[in-house]
Amino acid sequence: MQIVDILNLLVPNVWTSITQLCATAVLFFALYRLAYKPVRKILDTRSEYEQNKLAEADALKAENEALRKQLEDELAKADVTARETIEKARTEGRRLKESLISEGKERKEQLLADAQADIDLQRSKMLDEVQRDIVDATISATEKLLNEKLDEAADMRIIDDFIKEVTKR
Repeated sequence: MQIVDILNLLVPNVWTSITQLCATAVLFFALYRLAYKPVRKILDTRSEYEQNKLAEADALKAENEALRKQLEDELAKADVTARETIEKARTEGRRLKESLISEGKERKEQLLADAQADIDLQRSKMLDEVQRDIVDATISATEKLLNEKLDEAADMRIIDDFIKEVTKR
């Protein structure tokens, strides 16, 4: 009996095995319907959501790359424009400098010409004054000579007085 008991323990009962298999099948079917399908649906939804997010991220990356390229192009254009503006400013500065130098030279030459004309005018006035003084002195000397025409010694004395009078002025 002992062998039969051991044998019964080692080899399961067929009806018990079939019942256990049926219970397991019902349990798997119930788990498949109640747990696997909803969990699978949630996982598929999540996977689709993640795929959409990855697609959006790729689209944003492409858009960012396009914007970066556009920004680089605009920066290059701005750099070219800035260089052109700087070169124009330098050219204008040189032109203005040359214009101011030329204007300064013309002004200097005009001032020199005006000063020279003023000097010539003053010289002319002084010469006229000196000439008038000489004429006045000559007339005065002539009057004295005519009024005092006595002799040659008196004439010499009058001329010496006249020279002294002219040199005092």
